[in-house]
Amino acid sequence: MKIRIITAAIAGLLTCCPALAGDYATALGECLYKNTTSADKTTLTQWAFVTLGKSSATKSIATIPAAKTQEIDQKTKNLLMKLATSSCSKEAVQVALHEPTTGLQDAVTAMSTEMIREQIRTQAKNVLSNSLLTSGNNLQSGSGINLIKNLLKK
Repeated sequence: MKIRIITAAIAGLLTCCPALAGDYATALGECLYKNTTSADKTTLTQWAFVTLGKSSATKSIATIPAAKTQEIDQKTKNLLMKLATSSCSKEAVQVALHEPTTGLQDAVTAMSTEMIREQIRTQAKNVLSNSLLTSGNNLQSGSGINLIKNLLKK
């Protein structure tokens, strides 16, 4: 019964009057992110890739088969509904009540932003540790320090 009420409230997000993005959507996004497992993050990363792959800018680089896109979209939808009706049900209800028009989209955007931020941090750390910050590189010899000083002057 509780799941039906929450599911109905979330479905109401798409049909209610307009509202601005706000604290409730952000709280839901944070809750969704905090409650994702490593496997969930893999699914969400694939969804982000597929979603960006639909843009004209990325279509020239990679083609994602329609069947794969549909599979990932459905898997993501099921994951988000599971999280919104279990771990994040209180936050989902608040979004339905206070930010019904774009709250769910804003929550998914907030969650995706945090997930992408984490991915980029990890990759940036790997890139930097493999180039600028490793021993034997220019940073150790002093010219790397001068390079950084020059960049900071600008």
